[in-house]
Amino acid sequence: MLYNSFFKTKNQSPHNGRTKPQMRQSSIEKAKKDRPRPLLSSKIDQFEKEAILSMMNSKKKSVSKRLKTEQGIDTLDDYLYLDSYITNKQSKSRSFSNAFPSTKSADRKNNILNNNNTSKRQKSSNQKQSLEDDTGPDNFPLQFQKIKLLGKGGFSMVWLGEHKTTKMRVAIKQIKQSTANQTYLREIWFGSHFFDNGIPKPQFKSTLGIKSLVQYLGFEIGSTDTWIFTEVCGENLKNTLYELKGQQIKNEIVYKMIQKPLYISLKQDLNILKRIIKDVAHALILLTEQRIVHCDLKTENILIKKSKCLNGTYQITQTKLIDYGSSFIFDDLSQFSMATPEYMAPEILNYVLYENGKDYDVKLYKVLQNYYKPWVIDIWSLGCVILEIVYGIPLWLNNKIIVKQHNKEVMEQGLFAVKNRAFDQIIYKQAHVVKNLDYFLDNNYSGIKVDLEIRLLLREMLTIDPDKRIAPHTIIEFLQPTKGRMKTE
Repeated sequence: MLYNSFFKTKNQSPHNGRTKPQMRQSSIEKAKKDRPRPLLSSKIDQFEKEAILSMMNSKKKSVSKRLKTEQGIDTLDDYLYLDSYITNKQSKSRSFSNAFPSTKSADRKNNILNNNNTSKRQKSSNQKQSLEDDTGPDNFPLQFQKIKLLGKGGFSMVWLGEHKTTKMRVAIKQIKQSTANQTYLREIWFGSHFFDNGIPKPQFKSTLGIKSLVQYLGFEIGSTDTWIFTEVCGENLKNTLYELKGQQIKNEIVYKMIQKPLYISLKQDLNILKRIIKDVAHALILLTEQRIVHCDLKTENILIKKSKCLNGTYQITQTKLIDYGSSFIFDDLSQFSMATPEYMAPEILNYVLYENGKDYDVKLYKVLQNYYKPWVIDIWSLGCVILEIVYGIPLWLNNKIIVKQHNKEVMEQGLFAVKNRAFDQIIYKQAHVVKNLDYFLDNNYSGIKVDLEIRLLLREMLTIDPDKRIAPHTIIEFLQPTKGRMKTE
């Protein structure tokens, strides 16, 4: 978790002195202790210092004091002794061994964070309760009225709530504390850096990127749930573009994609897609300046608002990045938290294999010795988002899907979908797609005719060598009406 440096001294675990579990040695390389390590900086960024200081200052207060923000939202001024709370929870020490998905589960929403020690956890009644069970003591923040469910994931649900006094509506993320997943700490860490009582901090107000980050309003920590408050934004990009409907065919589930109006408009006007790309790139510029990696860019974590034009087509009016539960400081890869593997950069998947003593690619591992550009992980993921939209099939979809090509129905799967989400096989597929990128762009199932700009951008984003990946500010320059020669930096 992101507050580790507050509790630990150098070379010491923050979890009661427990040491990292030993990993199985690789069969293709010499013992792990003899392997060269990547030359990664160990400096603590100003961002992390500020987050830690905010937690330290909160310890001095003895009573939980609620303040009204300018929007009338209740926030916790003293952060509810968050640092002490984390220590007392005695959560499991973070290890890359937890990054692997269960071989028995194909549920994407688990975000491959299944805990191998589930059976050892206490089976309390709170753990058995569903997130939707309102009978517990933390059923909903008292100052809000629950309106409706906006979305749900493996460890959380997002509700639309209305403040009982001001009638202002906000998005409220409910996260069960009974799980081993503590991504909510990262979300608080992230939001408290960029926003203060729901307002962008002075140093970020003039940046374009802050407009593409969901506005963080505050949080509450109860006995069983954590509640994170943000502004209400649009629908996620995945649900705005298409709907997947499954049907039983010969003892297996086969899906069919129903394209929604925005997808149809996008096929007619690629500027819709380019607007999304530019908005996300602006956000990545801001994150890069803070040396932060979002680390979970995908269609579900991009929210958009759209408006209908007089000619019946649509245009994008707002783009927002959400879900900062996997974010971390780039200079410390030990803080990396595995997210959705099909959108993850190949060198990171390979790094997880290495850390777990699995067979890994030595050449791909060596690129980490010169790994200093904070944007490279998220740029690969953004390229995957664009590729998925153009190709017309979710990258992760392991089930068969019925799609049309040249007025003929065929069955296909996601480009990076593999059995049990095996990382080495995903890397193999990534390399295959990169090598044959033009073929997949020209033979897509979305019906999008890829122009030269999108084609060149994808070539520069989806390169196996991270050092050659395009920078976010170069993307902005390239997509301007008067653009110069594209170059990576």
